[in-house]
Order: sequence, then C-alpha cells, then structure tokens
Amino acid sequence: TALPIWTYRDHIMFRERYNVKQQALFHVLAAYSMYNKHVGYCQGMSGIAALMLMYLNEEDAFWALVVLLKDNKYSMHGYFVPGLPKLLRSFDHHQSVRKKYLPKLHKHLSREEVEPSLYGTKWFLQCFLDRVPFSLTLRLWDLHLYLGEVVVTATSYGVLKLHQKELLKMKFEDAVGYLQSMANQDYDNDKIILDVVQPCIDELRRAKMERAAIPENEKPPEVPDVGLNGRLSPNGYQPKTSGDELDPETEL
Repeated sequence: TALPIWTYRDHIMFRERYNVKQQALFHVLAAYSMYNKHVGYCQGMSGIAALMLMYLNEEDAFWALVVLLKDNKYSMHGYFVPGLPKLLRSFDHHQSVRKKYLPKLHKHLSREEVEPSLYGTKWFLQCFLDRVPFSLTLRLWDLHLYLGEVVVTATSYGVLKLHQKELLKMKFEDAVGYLQSMANQDYDNDKIILDVVQPCIDELRRAKMERAAIPENEKPPEVPDVGLNGRLSPNGYQPKTSGDELDPETEL
C-alpha cells in the first residue's frame, strides 16, 4: 500500500515531506483506521482525505470522511472494505448504462475488451480525482457533496458520451490510455457541468439508473458497524455521556 506522503505531491499544501498538512493527513487516516476497523486504511482514501484538508481543519476533515463513507447519500464504505464489493457493482452498473445509452460505443469497447475495471477505478473510488483537470475535479466534488452518488454515475456516463467520436476510432491500448489521461485535457468546466453532467444526471434519474442497485436478499457491507464510543448527529459528533444510549440509526 502506498503511503499518503505521495498524495498531491505537486500541490503546495502537500509538497514538502512531513509538513503540517502531510502530518494532518496521517492523523486523519490513522484516526479513521481506528474508528472504522472494517476498512482500516485503504490507499484510495488518502486522496479524498487530502482534498478535505485543503478546505477543512483536521477534525472536520475526519468527520467529512466519516460521513462520506457512512451516509447513504454517498455510501463509499463499500468501495474500501476488503473485496471492494461496491466498486465491482459500480463497474457492472456502468457497463449497463454504457450498453443502454451508448450501444455503438459499448459494442466497440467490448470488442476491444476495454472493460470498466481498466479505466474506471478512480472514477468511482475517488470521484475522478487525478482523472480530470484539478479545477474540474473541484467542481465535480462540489456537485458530488451536494447531490451525492448520482454525480459519479452520471459523470462516468457523460465522459464516454463526450468522447464517443474519438473512442470509436481507437484500439484497446489507445482507448484505455485516453480514458486514463483526461487530466491533461483542456475542458471548459462550466460547459462540462451544465452541458454534460447535468443532462446525464436527469437522464439517469428518469430511468431510475442513478446508482448501482443492491441485489435482493443481499446485504452488502456498505454501512459500517459501531466505531468509537460516540454518535453522529445533524450538528456533528457528540460524545456519549453517562446513561445516554446510542441511537442505532445514527451510530457508527
């Protein structure tokens, strides 16, 4: 597993080895690994925690990570538990969206054996961190925090839709490389959000395909069990007091 010291090494906040922000990143990830022992530390979490630390203090960044993994709006816990069950379901769902809305491209990519697992891991695991230009990443994360998981599903569909013409001309290696290197492209961020992502969100919601469905009679490990001796409330963390019982609907 890569150490979080390599996270955002080009960003001024994390450039210097063991500086204040790198230490804060260690603290947040170490605290969360103790808080949620089902996940512990998973490499993909460091980029998310670092992004939170760019705008929040250490404690608030920790609780932001807690909410991102626990809250049903984001449900990211299943991306990081052993076996990555939600990531696999997200790949299958993306494949279904690709087949339904982009049948010509889907047929071409399938023929070239370009599977979602070859290009989509960081799309779903980190909501496009390091996969699109950083300025666009911030816009997508703003939308993700506001609307939830549908933003990741819609953006993954929208990216293929936007680049369909180019991808149809590509063989396996070129297509995979292209989809993994979009961070080097020059996007109009407002145009991407308004003309690509938002219409895809609306389209998927109408079809009730905004998120990967949980199979019937199956309870995937996407909601963490009890963690530290405390609870989440709309106003943030509240320590347990004597005689105060935890609400099973809100405890982690």
